[in-house]
Amino acid sequence: MMPRCQLCTELSIPHLFELTKKEVGFHDFPSSAFYQHHKSFNDLERSATGGCDLCGLIIQAFKHNPVDEDQYFGSRNDDPGTSMYDEAKALEQSDVKIALTSTYPYRDNLSGISIMDTLVVQVGGFMDIDYGDDDVIPLHYEVPVMPLRLVVPRGQSIFLEDIQIGTNEVNSDLGSRENFDIASSWLAECQQCHKGCQEGSNPTLPTRVVDVGTQDEGFKTLRVVHSDGAQAQYVALSHCWGGRIEPVLSTTTLDAFTTSLPFDSLPANFRDAITITRKMGVRYVWIDSLCIVQDSREDWEVESKKMAQIYGSSTFTISALVSERSTAGILKPAPTAGASPMSVPLTVISEQGEAMTLKLEWRHPNEREDLRRLDMSCVLNSRGWTFQEFLLSRRHLIYGKQQIYWRCRSVQKSAEAGVLPEGDKRADTVFDDMTSVLDASNIANFPTNSLTSKDLFREYYSLVGAYSARNLTFKSDKLPALSGITQRLQASLGGKYLAGLWSGDIRNGLLWKEETRVCRHVRPYRSPSWSWAVTDDPIHWEDYDTDYGRGPFDVELVEANINPKSRSNPFGEISDARLILRGRVKRLYRSEQIFPKSYFPGPHHEPSMGDGSFDEPVDRQSPKQHVDATTALLYIHDVDDAGDDAILSVWRQFDWEKATIEETEIQPAYFDPDEYLALLVRISSTESPFKEDGTVVYKQDDAKVLCLAIRRVAGRADEVYERVGMLRVRADQWDVGWLEKWEMRTVTLV
Repeated sequence: MMPRCQLCTELSIPHLFELTKKEVGFHDFPSSAFYQHHKSFNDLERSATGGCDLCGLIIQAFKHNPVDEDQYFGSRNDDPGTSMYDEAKALEQSDVKIALTSTYPYRDNLSGISIMDTLVVQVGGFMDIDYGDDDVIPLHYEVPVMPLRLVVPRGQSIFLEDIQIGTNEVNSDLGSRENFDIASSWLAECQQCHKGCQEGSNPTLPTRVVDVGTQDEGFKTLRVVHSDGAQAQYVALSHCWGGRIEPVLSTTTLDAFTTSLPFDSLPANFRDAITITRKMGVRYVWIDSLCIVQDSREDWEVESKKMAQIYGSSTFTISALVSERSTAGILKPAPTAGASPMSVPLTVISEQGEAMTLKLEWRHPNEREDLRRLDMSCVLNSRGWTFQEFLLSRRHLIYGKQQIYWRCRSVQKSAEAGVLPEGDKRADTVFDDMTSVLDASNIANFPTNSLTSKDLFREYYSLVGAYSARNLTFKSDKLPALSGITQRLQASLGGKYLAGLWSGDIRNGLLWKEETRVCRHVRPYRSPSWSWAVTDDPIHWEDYDTDYGRGPFDVELVEANINPKSRSNPFGEISDARLILRGRVKRLYRSEQIFPKSYFPGPHHEPSMGDGSFDEPVDRQSPKQHVDATTALLYIHDVDDAGDDAILSVWRQFDWEKATIEETEIQPAYFDPDEYLALLVRISSTESPFKEDGTVVYKQDDAKVLCLAIRRVAGRADEVYERVGMLRVRADQWDVGWLEKWEMRTVTLV
């Protein structure tokens, strides 16, 4: 090997580590705490041409990395054919700087960091924008910062002051003995050391499980067994069906499968799950299509309501994170289509004075895999049923494309990094309180009094919002696919479960709305119109944190009637449901007129009083009108000159420049003939309106009236309504006296 240039020879990991104590850059390159490398990019290239392998690695990384695919700090969207090398060569000032950092950032200092695994290379400086008056802002790097990973042979960890230097080498053969040894050590540590993950004695097995045999008998047994209440450890599988599966457990295969299960004819995911179970030293595995009779509705209804117990009590869950279908397999070796990573050796002197060798490596950004990216983009996390499987399971052995991961209630790990620092965690930290409640029946002495009902409801609404964005093969599973969670939550949330909502917090539960532009009601009937389960579009809740308790204008739940399809499972499918509510209502008119501005037409130009989010688009309007087809402007208007005002909604123009009407008077000919009401649900206030003496004062500058838009159901003899949207009236457009004039009425919602 040719000798390295002097600058690369003097490059020292311990010195770079000392610089991080002064300044560490996670999302920005350090302003001063860096190692000054070559004075120009051309000098760097000349050194590479002269035989310095480290300079050569940097040059090759710049040549192969597209400028619009920075793998660390983000970059401009330039010509996709341009490389970072081209950009660097074009710079007038192109000095080269190197710093040590982590791909697992937490804070802008070393607190909370357990691993430093990346050398970042910056060429040149910032591109500034001058806004005048000495206001110059550095917009972004002229060339994206280039990360190079530090990789250590497994079993040869390097630490500087208790911080790990570099990630471990990973065996990309997911079914290798090495990976099973790693997974087994994770499981053993969790079972023996993690108090928050303990489940006590062996759990009761699900109704049916697959017996994979034992090592002593050479794993000759493979069959479906009826557990009959036996207790033992077992594994559960979380995967995507991705279409039809053959073979499955059915009324015709049940007898045969309880005698012998044909391993070679099983889908690849199932064969791999059986192999994983055997290698991990567990005898039983639960696989949905092999343990629930697929052509028996009765068996499905009985078993589907046991999901909380099945996944909550499993020893661990195999998460086939990237397997798009049952035939894809879990233990596939990592793809080898891409070029092998380029690397050069580096020597680090440990704190004990020992010389240790690691690799400095560059990979194409498309080949980089970590748990964050998998969570955000993997196919498993797009499916509806797998949402509760994730939340209910205490432990997950996760299979990506390149490596294995571990996630339990106490810690997250990857094969390359070991314990994952905070910056790489996702999902489980979002629902900490909720998962504590889900585990409560399994963990002794759970401190239920440490959580308030408001905390739990807040997490429940966040949870439902995340779930609503997922897909279901059978749309009728919308409520059943969350039933394992809702069943487990009832004791903590209290009250009656109402088709996805809860009687104990009905005034907040009713106030869901679309996440994007629409939340179309599904047909045929699946749930009542007032439940979020009525739509397959993503939904969310707003203004929950502005609720300070029950107010004098809040809607009251008088009665709730929920008729589940199966009386043995009130958390499953719904055949019929209705709410009887008592509250204040105001007549609501919906107009097809389109206003280009937020001001009322006519000579006075009154501002709108708020806005409305209607669930479904207006099919009658042409896309050429550039209309927001679900969001409306609200006005107070005396529609019939009778002196009794009403709320009027009109459509808001997307593009004011393309307004299709002039400012004119309201035209009743454009009114929807259906009968609508605004039902006041509660008042939102950014500060508590309750005084010490119990009186209530809503400040005019921070409160909103939150209402449901409801429409009378046509063609029915009884006077019932359905939800069609949500309305918000701004604080500066009403007073308490106006609200007191609203009509008190008892209404039925279906």
